[in-house]
Amino acid sequence: MLKVLPSHISNLIAAGEVVQRPASVVKELMENSVDAGAENITVVISDSGRTLIQVIDDGCGMSEEDARLCFTRHATSKIASAEDLQSILTYGFRGEALPSIAAVSEVSLKTRKRGEELGTEVVYAESGLVSQEATSCPEGTNISVRNIFYNVPARRKFLKTDAAELRQIVAEFCRVALCHYEVSMRLVHNKKDVFNLKGAKSVKQRILEISGKELAKELVDMRTDTSVVSISGFIGTPEGARKNAAHQYFFANGRYFKSPYLHKAIMKGYEKLVPEGYSPSYFIFFETNPENIDVNIHPAKTEIKFEDDSMVFQILNAAVRESLGMNSLGPSIDFDMEGAPEIPVPQKPNVYTPPPKIDFDPLFNPFDTIPMKGSTPINTNDHPMYGGTIQSYTPKSEPEVEGYGEVFEEKIAQTRNILQVQGKYLITTVKSGLLLIHISRAKERILYERYIRSLDDCTPLAQETLFPTTLEMDAISYSLLEESQDLLHKIGFDISFVSPTEISVNGLPGGYSTDIPSVRNSIDELIILLSDFGRDALTRADGRHDVALSLARSGAKGAALQLSNLEAQLLIDSLFACTEPDRTPDGRACMTIITTDDLDKKL
Repeated sequence: MLKVLPSHISNLIAAGEVVQRPASVVKELMENSVDAGAENITVVISDSGRTLIQVIDDGCGMSEEDARLCFTRHATSKIASAEDLQSILTYGFRGEALPSIAAVSEVSLKTRKRGEELGTEVVYAESGLVSQEATSCPEGTNISVRNIFYNVPARRKFLKTDAAELRQIVAEFCRVALCHYEVSMRLVHNKKDVFNLKGAKSVKQRILEISGKELAKELVDMRTDTSVVSISGFIGTPEGARKNAAHQYFFANGRYFKSPYLHKAIMKGYEKLVPEGYSPSYFIFFETNPENIDVNIHPAKTEIKFEDDSMVFQILNAAVRESLGMNSLGPSIDFDMEGAPEIPVPQKPNVYTPPPKIDFDPLFNPFDTIPMKGSTPINTNDHPMYGGTIQSYTPKSEPEVEGYGEVFEEKIAQTRNILQVQGKYLITTVKSGLLLIHISRAKERILYERYIRSLDDCTPLAQETLFPTTLEMDAISYSLLEESQDLLHKIGFDISFVSPTEISVNGLPGGYSTDIPSVRNSIDELIILLSDFGRDALTRADGRHDVALSLARSGAKGAALQLSNLEAQLLIDSLFACTEPDRTPDGRACMTIITTDDLDKKL
């Protein structure tokens, strides 16, 4: 038997499509403020939006009747006929945002139209009007959303950590701020400024305010005009590509959208210019006739459809290639060769110059040394690379003169001969033949077991860097690191937060390389790790495994692969001290033995 759902239930269903998390509320309310013509917008957040989301603007405001009617589903001033859906230039147009928000939270709205003496205050809860009365308030709108999902416990339970929810809020704030660089915008979280952006003169100025001045060195202009679409914005240099893809934005007619399809167009333009697993930054703005795009294909309006997606793909790809070529950042072909002067090629004299001869002993091993008689042998069981120290030998205060030649006859510390192959493999002899060890996989196994013990015992394996490394961060990554300070300390990172867009890396987990590019990559991978696992990862056994594995992989990649003979010996000894030396934590082989029988078959 069919029946019509009551309004409070149907509103909850609609809210599930529009209001997915606190960040959804921030997005909808900020877009309403922009539509109202606001020049100043302030967003106030408490507890990552769980207890309070407040948006204050100085826009046109609403009348007493509109303030009450705006909480009714499909009440809008922007759509009058079906044809209007084909030429949408505003953000909100369906009249679903405020009723959906009011269905899952407690909402208080204060608003006053420009030129009027008094405003009005409306209070809604569970899709019902609680009260409405006249009030004194500034021109514009002040809307407070409290206790989101208080009446939908299942939805509230599935909210992620405070750090994850705040990161999404910051992301939505940045998207609106980038679209409207001329509007002053402020974001406050728990009474602390996250952003305080004044109206900018250009979109590039707003980009640098949000993402840091360091990004200015990586961005190049991009612009193309066609009859189908006009594209402008900025793309990053190939050298600036990172694993942490934090600066990637598409906007169409001032509206942010996601498009894996168009992302491929950009990546195709960087083909063979960036390493696998890395991607460049980009801020791309499309301008086209609103009749050529459909912005109404997703409940949260985060996806759009161009009338001719394949044509836009080709135009974007060509624009990226042209911009890289014009800035000498990628391969380019100059077809305009007509009239170009011929450049004479100097003729080399036909005189053969033999290379210089260098005398050397190929069997000389600088590490195969003989300590002085009476000295203490070197302890090769520990090494700073794996969390320990090398104990130096100490000669006697009065070295013996008699029997000096015995120094060349006695070897106190024996080392085996180890061959390295292209910095990737170690080969040494064993009783049954040759032992072949994969260097980076061996390091991964060694570091994994050290990290898992450290996490279980809450004793971080940290190494202090000789000089702190200062890095500029985008706001999303910065807030993620700042909210995860306890976790960072437990896994061996010592990070100071210098300013809202700058951090200082003072220490890294044992085994990590400390040069600036490696530190940059380590922090990028750390951000990816925190994004994937969250702050509560260490409370679960599988979470500790995932964190330890991610750290081990990062440390194994960052460390230098060309080892000294002593380091190679230490790596082998440390590998065989592991509980499972033959495999990486995810099951790949760390070593294999090539027997003499195998060698006989080859020869």
